[in-house]
Amino acid sequence: MAQTTPHLALPLLAAAQAGKHVTHNEALLALDALVHLACRDKDLAAPPADPAEGDRYLVAAQTPTGAWAGLSGQIAVFGDGVWTGLVPRPGWLVHVGDEDAFYRFDGARWGGLFDGVRALRNLDALGLGTEAEAGTAFAAKLERALWTARDPADGGSGGLAVVLNKAAPGNAVALLFQTAYSGRAELGLLGEDALGLKVSADGATWRGAWRADPATGHLGLGALGLPGAPMARAPLHVAREGAGPGLCLDAYGAGPVENVIQTRSGRGSRQAPAPIRAGDGLVGLSGGGFFDGGSTDGRVTLRGIAEEDFSATAQGAGFVIEATDLGGTAPRPVVRMRANGALELVARAGVPATGTAPGQIVFDSTLAAFRGHTGAGWVRLSNPPCFRAATSYDNYVGAGAWTRVGFNTGLLNAQGLFRAADNAFVVPEAGVYTFTAALAFKRNGTNAPASLQARFHRNGVTLDGSRRGVAAPIDGVSTVSLGCTLSLAAGDLITVHALFTGTDGYIAAADSDFSGFGLA
Repeated sequence: MAQTTPHLALPLLAAAQAGKHVTHNEALLALDALVHLACRDKDLAAPPADPAEGDRYLVAAQTPTGAWAGLSGQIAVFGDGVWTGLVPRPGWLVHVGDEDAFYRFDGARWGGLFDGVRALRNLDALGLGTEAEAGTAFAAKLERALWTARDPADGGSGGLAVVLNKAAPGNAVALLFQTAYSGRAELGLLGEDALGLKVSADGATWRGAWRADPATGHLGLGALGLPGAPMARAPLHVAREGAGPGLCLDAYGAGPVENVIQTRSGRGSRQAPAPIRAGDGLVGLSGGGFFDGGSTDGRVTLRGIAEEDFSATAQGAGFVIEATDLGGTAPRPVVRMRANGALELVARAGVPATGTAPGQIVFDSTLAAFRGHTGAGWVRLSNPPCFRAATSYDNYVGAGAWTRVGFNTGLLNAQGLFRAADNAFVVPEAGVYTFTAALAFKRNGTNAPASLQARFHRNGVTLDGSRRGVAAPIDGVSTVSLGCTLSLAAGDLITVHALFTGTDGYIAAADSDFSGFGLA
């Protein structure tokens, strides 16, 4: 019959045993030592100098000394001035006070109770509520998961970071969202170091939603969202394929609604903005395109600009529309909506040679005039050419010879189209013109011409149908008046010529003039 209990090895009373109280007390002392087992320390290799009655120590040292010699791995209990070693059994637990930790005896050694939990860091796979499968080292079947930062009161920082790391830029690190285990969205570093989001309707075909450039922070939307696409060229860059809008803004409300894109511009920095100056841009829309061999930007632009230095009381601004001429590559302003409320066609030298169509209007700086296209050609819409010329002397005209009248004074010649040196009007542009002339007769001595005649010449050649005359002119009274309307080419010279028959005479300076203007 066993003399000790099978688990705690407590001594048992034997039949007819003498001194039963000794055995009984020994068992009670062992129970007192082992039940709710709590030791003061486990790191001593020799007994403490002044132990208290009932003190217990886990002798973890391999070769303890003094009264603990031979007690390695045992529970040393002090009582009645001596140390007693209690041999542990597998499964015993002990609380070590100075560490506030539990230890477990596995039959060979004492180990921390949670050493097995710490070993999770070396697991090949872990499943929570489900089984981890091959290729999926961690699997969890949950309703909800919470990650929360450790409070500073508990020794934490109050912050929380979830770190996902990859080995090289060409690898992927991502969060994959699925429906029925079929991919629908993937967010992360998708085979590059740019953060991106791609989405799928079927788990097979993926489309880029957005992608952030790690070098610039620019965000690309749409076609720029997939890895391998060009990086965004602006802080917000939208790329799409096919027809339709590239950017759509909706606005709703119970009353009047407004859909506005708001911009603000300033010199200086974001931390210390400075006032903008005249000519600075406030807002802009710019368009370009691709061509064989490359692409270009800003070939057509709508730009809002400051028209004065901004202050608290002066903030004049307007719009400028820029376009690029056919066959050209340099954009230029074509229309301005000025801060004073005026609409301005920006001047250009001449008119467009190509791309003309009915209804087009330009301001021709060469002619200082607005011109419009009729479908057949350009016509002047403003500042029509006009002149009135006189002669500063009585012009002698011999008998029987057509003589150019020497009009040499521009009474009205704002555009400089009457050329006094040639006594001629110079046509500035092709169009329809009308001319008038009045020639007064002055007698030369007692000569009495049979007639006074006059006509217009174009480039020195008679204009048919322009001749007029008067018979037997009276000195100081008779006048010949001319008038004609005709189509002319740019550069044509119009002059007035006179003829006396019978005898000679003069064209009187006092009452003679030559005038004309453009009609279209």
